[in-house]
Amino acid sequence: MNRTNLLRRFLDHFRIKEKLIFFLIPVILLTYLVSVITVYLISFRETKNIVDHQSNIVASQKIQLIDSYLTQLRTESEIFMFDTAFQKQLKIHKASLSSAQQDELEADMRQYMYSMIINYDLYVETITLINQYGDEYFWKMDTRLSHTDLSRRLRALTEETRKLDGGILYSYDKLDQGVITISRSVKDPIYDIEIGTMMIDFNLNFLGGITSMQTSSLGNADILLAIINSENDIVYNSSPLSQDMLQTVQDSSTTLRLGKTQYKINRSPSNHNDWTLFTIVNETELYRNLNRISLILVILMISSALVAFFAIFVISRTISSQFEHFIQKVSHTTVPDKQALITVESHDEFRDLAQVYNDMILRINQLIDTVYTKELLLKGAELKAFQAQINPHFLYNTLDCINGLVELNRPDDIKKTVTALASILRMSIKGKEILTVRENIVYIEQFMFIERLRYPDKLIFLNEIPENMMDYYMPKLIIQPLLENSILHGISEILGKGMIGLFGHEEEDCLVFMVKDNGIGFPDSVIEMLRHSADDEADLHMQESIGLLNIQKRIHLMYGTAYGLEIKNLPSGGSCVTVRLPKIRSAEPSEDSPEERKDTP
Repeated sequence: MNRTNLLRRFLDHFRIKEKLIFFLIPVILLTYLVSVITVYLISFRETKNIVDHQSNIVASQKIQLIDSYLTQLRTESEIFMFDTAFQKQLKIHKASLSSAQQDELEADMRQYMYSMIINYDLYVETITLINQYGDEYFWKMDTRLSHTDLSRRLRALTEETRKLDGGILYSYDKLDQGVITISRSVKDPIYDIEIGTMMIDFNLNFLGGITSMQTSSLGNADILLAIINSENDIVYNSSPLSQDMLQTVQDSSTTLRLGKTQYKINRSPSNHNDWTLFTIVNETELYRNLNRISLILVILMISSALVAFFAIFVISRTISSQFEHFIQKVSHTTVPDKQALITVESHDEFRDLAQVYNDMILRINQLIDTVYTKELLLKGAELKAFQAQINPHFLYNTLDCINGLVELNRPDDIKKTVTALASILRMSIKGKEILTVRENIVYIEQFMFIERLRYPDKLIFLNEIPENMMDYYMPKLIIQPLLENSILHGISEILGKGMIGLFGHEEEDCLVFMVKDNGIGFPDSVIEMLRHSADDEADLHMQESIGLLNIQKRIHLMYGTAYGLEIKNLPSGGSCVTVRLPKIRSAEPSEDSPEERKDTP
């Protein structure tokens, strides 16, 4: 604990820039370098292990391919042991046949040899058979080969082949031509007696196809192949290693260096003959790309460390300068006005901090200007809103209308009128302040029903509010006073029929309602007064404007001055009152105060 306090006291003597440069940079760089180097070493080792494992897998696969080929060769040669029709033909003595029959027999034997072996193995060059009577049969890929030479070679191998009692004898008299010879006795599987001897020459070219496969994308080194028989003679060698070098390899896996190149050698015996198989990998070539990648990673690590150092240095200076700017600005602030606001060009947390500070200054300034008048303003607005809810003239005229319906003996209209009036009074006095557009339209229709009874031959009302606006929320008693104003101060003073239209549409950030009529229009003084309704000195004594002004005040208090009323007279006569309200999808009141919403959409 004491050491922590001492360290804290020591650091407290430095400024933020110095702390970042002299303490944060070394810690971050050291941590970064240790982490990166550790990851690099681990990844390099794992990648090398993967490459080694993959090369071992490919080498093992090549050994398996060779063993598989030898197994296939044994299997194909065993067909001669168990095919009944073939053995029946082989037991026939040519001397007992006519010349034509002999030709037919030789053709059949060649067809047997072709169908039994050549269809399966394209590397077989010749097949030679001799039966117990000394009759010979030949099949050869190259017609230039001499039957005499094939017969001589087979007869030279007969005694040694017979000793293996059906086993395969490998001989290498044509190894210089890339050809290996196998021979084995053909025996009757039922009586276990020898009925002939066969000799097959096959080409080692298949080993070239096996050694052409590459290890992986990390290296371009081939898996080379070398084969030595029991007499230490090289049967096949695609590597640059000499016979003497291969004979020195006794372990299953070892490495040899030849000049500047290092080779990895795997040694394994064949499961089918006396061959010893060597797979040779050029490790220098195999790891060339891996070493190149490692060098690039080292360069990237050093470069990234330098970039990190430079970035931390620049960031530390930037943060320090921003703090100094804040300190100087705050220390010189004596009055919370616009001169005390802080301007930040960056888009980081300092900008947010400056915004919070500026908002605080503006709120303090606004609070100073409004704290003494806010309560009076709210009370006055509530009174004006209540005055705007139900016009006494409307109530008086409605009762007078009902009286007239009584004299005319229209009980159904009386009932509907009383019901509509009761609904309007209930809505204005009780209920929620915020209703859906659909609910407001219901009360508007009830209000206009009463008005149409008062002006049966004079009033035409058109409602064109689209369905897509019906589920939004809006304050109650916003539209109804506008309709009432159009009736009382508009169409009631004209001689012909009066038309009132209620229209609406959505904009990107608000709902727009328009009340249009063909009445006498508004005086210019009312239009100008409503345009400057935010001014406390506005004239409130004009009866035709008090309802409109109260609606304007209510909207400004609730949603800010971005919303409200706009009045204009139409060129063709009449007027249009436009109401802009925010899009509200819930009846819950906003958490922001009216003052915070002011002047914002």
